[in-house]
Amino acid sequence: MSNAAESGFFVLQEIDPATGSPVAEARVHIPDLEKLRSVLRCDSGTPLSGSWELEPGDLQRLGAICIPPSVPDPRLNRIVPWHPIREVPYLVHTNFELPLMLEGRKPLTVFHDAYPAQWLSETLDRFDPFVRSGLLTRRLVDTPFTEAERARFPGFQGWRRAFFSLPGEEWRIDAFLLLSKVSAQTGWSEALERMEGLLLGYEDWQNDWWIERKGQLRKAL
Repeated sequence: MSNAAESGFFVLQEIDPATGSPVAEARVHIPDLEKLRSVLRCDSGTPLSGSWELEPGDLQRLGAICIPPSVPDPRLNRIVPWHPIREVPYLVHTNFELPLMLEGRKPLTVFHDAYPAQWLSETLDRFDPFVRSGLLTRRLVDTPFTEAERARFPGFQGWRRAFFSLPGEEWRIDAFLLLSKVSAQTGWSEALERMEGLLLGYEDWQNDWWIERKGQLRKAL
């Protein structure tokens, strides 16, 4: 991510507060990173990774330091570094999980982290209204830490996997859990990666493209 930021390319986004996903984006070139840090009110040398929420007035200042200068759409309210994953010739589901599911284009979503993790709680909160309405189903699978993991991750209780599926697609959760069990016993493989992609809703040609180039992509990521 730091390499992407150092290139000077960033993406301005309009974030939908209901889904937490971008609904509009604009790529910009800001090669003077110190000027960008000044706009974002962060110290010199601060890594420009992750995402930065924009306050009123930030857009005008950002537009002035873009190459070429621009007048960004006033709806844009977040900036993130350009990332090599955006060069994939199809929509990668990451950060678009909820709207894709609500459109019926994605049958399964999986989130995994130590809990309680703030980002995970915030993500689940966005899905909850649609679970309560019956548009989505949810299953949580918690795994307690080992002794070594408890020492390594103080303040956390264990691993949490949160599964969301479309109604009628719950079988994908069981299949994903079985895939994880097989992987733990045999190690990861191209066949398991292809199955994971299919369970998550990627098309055959998309899995073909990813598997053929995953080594190059992971170096870039």
